[in-house]
Order: sequence, then C-alpha cells, then structure tokens
Amino acid sequence: MVSPIPPATCEQHLANLGQVLKTVWEQETVDAQLTVIADYMQQLFPHVLTWIGLYDDDEQSLTTQTAVMTSGKNFLWQKIKLQPDDAVQQVIERGAPAAVYDLQESHRAGEWKAIAKRLELHDAIVFPIQRQDECLGVLLLGSSRRGMSLKSGVQKKTFSILVTTLATILHRHQQDYYLQTEKRPSQPFFQLLAKLETIQELEPRLQAIVDATHRFVGANRARAYWFEPQQRFFWHRVSNGGHNRHVYAASEPAMSQLSASGYQEFYQMLSCGDVIVIGDDFSSHPDAVIEPLKKAFDKPSLMVAPILMQGDLLGFLVVEATQPRHWTVPEKRYLTAAAQVVSLGMPTSVLQERVADLEANHQLSVGIAQSIHGDRDWQSVMARCAEQLIATLEIDGLLVLIPDLECSGFEVSYQHHGTRSKPTQGMWRSLHDVDWQLLARQTTPVCIENLENDLKLRAWHPQFLQMEMQAIMACNLSPGQAPEGVLLVTDSDTRRWNQTEQDLLQSVGRQIGLVLHQWSLQRQAQQQSQMHDTMQWGLRNLQRTFDVTQLEQAAAHHISQLLRLPLVALVVWENGQKEARLASSVIRDQQFAAQDNPPILVDGDALINWAIQTDGVIQLEYEELPDVTRQWLRCPGHSQILVVALRTSPEHTLNGAIVLADEADRRFSDQQMSMLAVLVHQLAWCRRHLLLTGRLNDQKNRLTELNWYKHHHMDDVRRQVRESRRQLGNLKQLPNMGEQPYFHAIESRLAGIEKELLRLTSRERWSMASDPRKVPLVGLLNRLMKRVQTQVQKKQLWTQVHCDSNLALQGEMQKIEFILYELISAACRRSPARGRVDIWSRPLEQHWIELSITDDGDIDEAIITALVKGHRRDHLAESQLDRPPGLNLSICKSLMIRLGGEFLLEKLDDNRIRSSVIFPMSRPVG
Repeated sequence: MVSPIPPATCEQHLANLGQVLKTVWEQETVDAQLTVIADYMQQLFPHVLTWIGLYDDDEQSLTTQTAVMTSGKNFLWQKIKLQPDDAVQQVIERGAPAAVYDLQESHRAGEWKAIAKRLELHDAIVFPIQRQDECLGVLLLGSSRRGMSLKSGVQKKTFSILVTTLATILHRHQQDYYLQTEKRPSQPFFQLLAKLETIQELEPRLQAIVDATHRFVGANRARAYWFEPQQRFFWHRVSNGGHNRHVYAASEPAMSQLSASGYQEFYQMLSCGDVIVIGDDFSSHPDAVIEPLKKAFDKPSLMVAPILMQGDLLGFLVVEATQPRHWTVPEKRYLTAAAQVVSLGMPTSVLQERVADLEANHQLSVGIAQSIHGDRDWQSVMARCAEQLIATLEIDGLLVLIPDLECSGFEVSYQHHGTRSKPTQGMWRSLHDVDWQLLARQTTPVCIENLENDLKLRAWHPQFLQMEMQAIMACNLSPGQAPEGVLLVTDSDTRRWNQTEQDLLQSVGRQIGLVLHQWSLQRQAQQQSQMHDTMQWGLRNLQRTFDVTQLEQAAAHHISQLLRLPLVALVVWENGQKEARLASSVIRDQQFAAQDNPPILVDGDALINWAIQTDGVIQLEYEELPDVTRQWLRCPGHSQILVVALRTSPEHTLNGAIVLADEADRRFSDQQMSMLAVLVHQLAWCRRHLLLTGRLNDQKNRLTELNWYKHHHMDDVRRQVRESRRQLGNLKQLPNMGEQPYFHAIESRLAGIEKELLRLTSRERWSMASDPRKVPLVGLLNRLMKRVQTQVQKKQLWTQVHCDSNLALQGEMQKIEFILYELISAACRRSPARGRVDIWSRPLEQHWIELSITDDGDIDEAIITALVKGHRRDHLAESQLDRPPGLNLSICKSLMIRLGGEFLLEKLDDNRIRSSVIFPMSRPVG
C-alpha cells in the first residue's frame, strides 16, 4: 500500500497548488509545463512512473509526450497501439479514471504488459485528458507496489485540477501545431496580384496564375483549360512550367480537348460555379461527375475550379496529384480565388469587345422597338425582328409559339428559317408541368446547348429534330407569368449561349411580347364577341322551344357546336324510376358512342351518382369510369369526360345530367367552362319549366274532363229524379193513393234532391259558390255519426260525441259537413278493431268553433310532415299527398283554408291521432 504524504494543512496545500500552476504557465514550452506537473504529482502522490501520451483517434494509438521515472530509467516506447479491450481504451471510451491492478499479469494491459515487466511496474491509475468531450491524451501513474489508489478527497480533487490543466495545455499545443502546419494563402496571393499588375496580355497572365497556384498547392501539375462556346469543348491552354497549347497537344494528344457533350455532368457543375474536389478520402460530387473526370486525367486526386465571367463559362483551372492526396481548405480557397482572378484580370481589349457587343445589342433592341411601335402588321414586324436577330446571333431559325388551351398545345404563329433549318408544320405538343413552370418562373431564357444531352423542353424535341436543330434558346414573352407566347431561336450546331446573347433575346422578347399581348387581346375580344353572339342565339332558341324533346336536342347540338366537342349526351330519368334514358346525343367522331342499351341504372351507375353528389363540373379520364358506365359510353383511351348535373334549386330533385367527351389533350378555358355552366343551368330551368307546365296541363285537362263528365252525369240523375217525381204525381191521381202520407214525404225528398242537383249543375258547374246555411251543431254531429255507422259496426268501434252545446252554426256548412265526414271516416278506417273514436267540440271566442276527432289508429309520419309544411318543395317529385289518404287530407286542409278556417293533423303524446278543424261560424266563400 502506497502511503501518500499529505500537506500539513489545507491552506498550505492550496498555496502549493497555486504556486505549481503559476510555475506551469510561466514555462515557454509544452515539455517544460508537463514536467513541472509531473514533478508535483511525484511529491503529492509518490509513484514510480508519470506518463503523458497524446491520443490519435484515427490510428487508435497513444504517442509519448512526457515520461518521468524516479528510477532514472528511460521510457523507450514512442507509440503504443490500443486494442478495443485494453483497459486504457476503456478509460478513453468511458471518460472516467480507473485503476489497473498488476499490469504484468492483467490480460487487459495490452502493450503495457511488456512495459510493466521491463520497468518493474505493478499497479497503475489511468486518467483521461478531456476537453469538451474530446479525448486529447492519457495520464498514467505507475507504481512498483500493489494496491495503488487515491484515498483522500483532497488528492482526488487536486488530480482533477491537474488533469484539467493538462487538457488545456495539450489543446493549446494542438492549436499551435495546426497554425504552424496550415497553409496561409493570403501572402502568396497578394504577391500574385502584385505581379499581375505588370502583365497586360491574357496568355502571360494565365501562365503566372497557373505557376503561382502550382507553387502554393504543391501538386504534381497545375493547368488551365479554355472553353470554345461555338463547338462546346475545352482545350488545354497553359500548364505550369510554360507548356503551351501546341506542345501539350503533341505530348498528350488524348487530353488536348474535353468535349462538353462527353462530360455533360462535369460541364454542368462548372457552369453552376461548383468547385470539384477529388481526394483520397473525400469527393465533393457524385460518381457520375467524378469517375469520368478521373479516367480523363488518369489521376487519383484532382481539384477543378471554373473560370466564370458575368455568368459565362470561360474555362477552368485544375491541379493534379499522381498519388492519393487530401486537399486542405486553404488549397481549395486559393484555387477558387485564382480562377476568379482570371476573369477579373481579363485584358482591356477583351472587355472593350464585350462593351461593344452590349452597345450593338442595345441599338438592335431600340431599333426593333421603334419598328414594332411604328408597324401594326404582325407578320411584317416579326420579319424585321427575325432578320436582325439572325444576323446578330448568327442563328439558323426563329419561331414564335402561342399556347392554344383548347387543343392543349402550341400554335406556330411565326417562323423564319435559314438554309440549314427546315420549317415545321402542325400543332406543337403541350409542355410538361416542369417545363411550363420553368418558363413561367425563370426571368432569363431557357437554354439548350446540345439537344442530345438536355432534357429541358422535352415535349418539343421531336420538332427540333425535324428542323435539324441542336441548340435552342426559349424566351417567355411574358416573364414571371404563364407564357402568352414563346420566342425560340435555334442553331443547327451545338453551342453555348453566353450572357450577352441571353440578355439580347430577353430584351427583344419583351418588345415582341408587348405586340403579341395587344394582338392576343384583339383576338380574344373577337372570340368573345363571336362566343357571346353564339351564346345569345342559343339561349333565345332554348327559350322559344316549347317541347321538351326539341329542347333537349337543340341544347345538345348547341353545346357541341359551341365547344367543338366530338360527343355530347343528355341522360335523363323520371323521379322514382330505376332506369335512365338517353334523351339526346350528338356524335361528331365515330370513335365516340353513347347508347342506352343495355339500360342505364340510376342507382348503379357511378357517373350519374357522381353528378348527383357534385356541384359543378366533374372532370375525369375515361379509364376512371367503371365497366358498368363503359357499356353505354364508349370513348378512345385516355379521353377526358366532363359531367354536369342539370341543377335548378337545391330543393329540387335532380333528374338529368349532360356528359361531354373529348381527346385527352383538350384543355378548356375558364371562359368556356363558365359558358358551359350557364348553358346547362339555363337548360335545366327551361326543361324543368316545360316538364312542370306539361304535368300541370295534363292534370288540368284530366280534372276538367272529369268535372265535365260528372256534371253531365248529375244532369242525367236530375232528369231521372224529375221523371220519378212526374211518375209519383201520376200515381197520386189514382183513387185512394193521394191520401197516403209517405207519398208526400217521398215527393218532398225528391224535390230537395232535384233542387240540390240543380244548384250543383248550374251555379257550381266550373267553380264553387257560396251557400251559407244555418245548422244546429247537435244535428250536424248526429248526421255525421249516422253516415259512418256502417264502418263503426263493421269494426265494432267504440264512439262517443262530447258535445253539450245547443249552438246553431251558420256558414258554409255543406262543405264543412263533407270535410268533417272525410275526417271521421278516415279515423274509423285507420282505427283498429274494437278501437275508440272520440269527437270533441268547443267554441273559441265569439265567432269560432273547434271540432276535434281523436282515434287510436296509425298513420304515416310522412303525411303529417307534408301537411305541416303546407307547400311542396318539388312539384315534379312524388309525394304522399298525391294519393289517398294523403290526397284526401290535403284537399280537406286546402278547402278549410279557402273557407277561412284551419286544419291540423297531429300525433299526440299517447300515440293517438288527432284531427281538428277550426272554422268561423259565418263567412262567405271567396
């Protein structure tokens, strides 16, 4: 057991520790600082070996930094390898100190087992030297005895402070080492700039930049390649050591040129301004860029920086290493800066040439603008623009495309071609969404340098190949918005479009776009005028048609003509019917067909149900339709289907839908969709109006015929009654017959019947007339009960009249009596056998009376609901009030309202049915 020597007091211990730390920071070298700490550890805690090693995470090893032994022996091990199960490795991973017992025998000692045997060590305490969770090294205290440990808390805290100090010392040492070894590009770069001030020509400037780059980076070779925009290839221009283009081509002919088409990904990265780094353990770009480049230069490590001037690619600088190499950040920064210096240091003659081109392009744009504003002929304006652009840009063709939304494509509005370009015919396909958004959002032209390697504007590639064009610039004539037109310039050879050419096309495109916009507005105004006239004509025809079949046929033809559709079909069905029918269809293309054989099921057809459930136009593909719908609707593959329901009021039941079909690439404008909605809406209301008018006329005719028949029948009955009275009078002339009292009763009754029939057939032949009468209430109720006596006896009903009043009623009592009989008879019919029917009466105020009938029968809730609402939502839809018993009750209610009273049918809380009427005692019929 090692016995530590504690200080006399805590204050003395702190004083000693402070003096040691002061001495440590006064030392000028790391070794001296570490030695001071090691000596103090020997005084604080006696042991044989104090060893400090630097940790290398990549190599998993420790390098001896300081080793102090009390025996005076030398520590001979410079680098000590670590294994995953080593005790020292475990300390590093856990980040906490640990004791290792008997290094000579422990299987976890690793290489320290041999060290312990030579230095006669047994136990050890290992401290990880950490800073912010990063292990910088290890402190090991070795003892020649067993049982070594830190016993007191003062020792543990002191060693913790000393280890923290060691971490700070090693971290500073590490930072100083990096600063000493890191390359600093600032000084050599300033020297390069000073040298370039004395050089005016481009070739010597490039040579100086390449040589300076080679010296700083220290690679095997540095080179500069230049770009030929017309033929799109890079050629070697300068190499370190003075190699010129021709010497290099003779020595390595395979590398004299790099085609942009052959190295498309590499070319695109350079055009975007990317610096490409290929090292032994890192590559900045995917294999599609890296592998062809390594094979071309046949070097394992490369760095490439683009030379850009105002967005145009002039060439690139490249540094090569024949051995795998790690490129540092300063080296990458220096190469990037050197490439930028090339463009900044372009000779004055080159800059003057660029300025002259810009001035010429400006004059060209101004000249075109003047010609545009001075000439209203579109073809003449475009011919002048084309001649000037072709001459300036040295291109082979120029086109202006205008989108045609109806045909879902582009129409060639103008084209001009040289001797190497062929004209194009027909519609151009619509662009994919990606290309459409690219034209709409990008403020600069869309450039294609080589058609074979570029996927932009893919839908137009067949036309470009037909024209034998390889390079294209496309300019949106309404930049920042959906294209109202596209200006295309084409070249039969591959070429790079520089920034000056792009700016010129953009400037000219703005001027052409203004004229195109005005021309487009004029065409739209003409189309809208024609469309408005056609629509007005169609609406007038719809309103002048009084036959439903003619209306349906006229509407289908009109919609087909207005929208130029190959198929228009009108599918209708009656309310409550299970099958729909094809009311009208217009087919202009034999590839489209519509028929109602087999039958179209309303509930089973998805198209009809989608139309019923959707408000507005449904737009879908033919492939989305189920097989049931395809049996009656046939279209070519990928056709588009539009379905619109014949909607009127939300309360009305749908009974029709119109189906439209066209090719897949057809696009409908917002204006066309709006007009379609208006026409279908007008058709729905006109059709409903004709159907409702027809139904009401049919009902009126049937009721008029029925009224005529019944009146003639009553005339005949009145004639028979009159004849019976005459015969009865003749019978009274016989002897002893005139004295019989029943003859007088029969004659009086026949006279009353004849009088009543006369009143009905004369005064109320075509409408009801007022016939006020005075009737005792009790007598009225007695007559009613006698009339229903047969029903009461048949069902053995228990009936009771609750009336204690001797009130005499005066008013339209004949009609009220019929209404009350209908209600009492209905109560008896719906009552169960041995049921109960009660009749109640009570006066209300002075001139009103209420009669109520209650029964314990059952009635459809829909009848009660319909009577409560009073008005029908849809007169074309079926209702419970169209047939008895709802029809009878509805007539009772309407007649009571006509007489100035009220009728109410309700279900009470005890499930009894209550029918009540409230009527005035005296009020004439209006």
